[in-house]
Amino acid sequence: MSDYRDVTPQNQPHFETAKEVVRYIINYLRHPIEKIKTLPEWNWPVLIITLIVLSMASGVLTGLVPPNFFRIMGGFIISPIVGVVTTFIGSLFIYYYFQVYEKRTCSLRKIFTLVLFANIPFFVFQVGSEMIPPITLVGFAFTALLMAVGLTENFQMEKRRSIRLVTILFAIVFILWLWNRIDISRLERLG
Repeated sequence: MSDYRDVTPQNQPHFETAKEVVRYIINYLRHPIEKIKTLPEWNWPVLIITLIVLSMASGVLTGLVPPNFFRIMGGFIISPIVGVVTTFIGSLFIYYYFQVYEKRTCSLRKIFTLVLFANIPFFVFQVGSEMIPPITLVGFAFTALLMAVGLTENFQMEKRRSIRLVTILFAIVFILWLWNRIDISRLERLG
């Protein structure tokens, strides 16, 4: 019998990439403002898998507080879909903002990376949203702060303009959140 292990180079990079992603996220959680200033240069598959894993983890943890089987399953299935769609929509919005208002083209991948990492506080605070609904807004406020810093540092956007842009985005999210809360309270009164 031979002791054969496949140690070909094509199997190693995935493990090394996963370790790099985990290390970066841990460092990011320790120093979010510093890390958002210099974004990693990851390819699309790494970015999308990272987003799926982060949104899935957030969704599943949200389903555990308090425990609910259907919300946990929604965390596995719906949260990654919503995370990817909203991140792409936000990235495209900023991409076209740069084209129309800043009169320049920026890398969509770099914008997507910024939106992904800026959303991490939102994913973290989302976990407690069932018990304390306004905590979602706290998470999004941190996301807005990180977006303003990231736009200023990574895309040399004027600070005042970046703050104005994220304030408008926060206002839109606040209105949508408020509308959702009103709908939920109506449904609870009816049911």
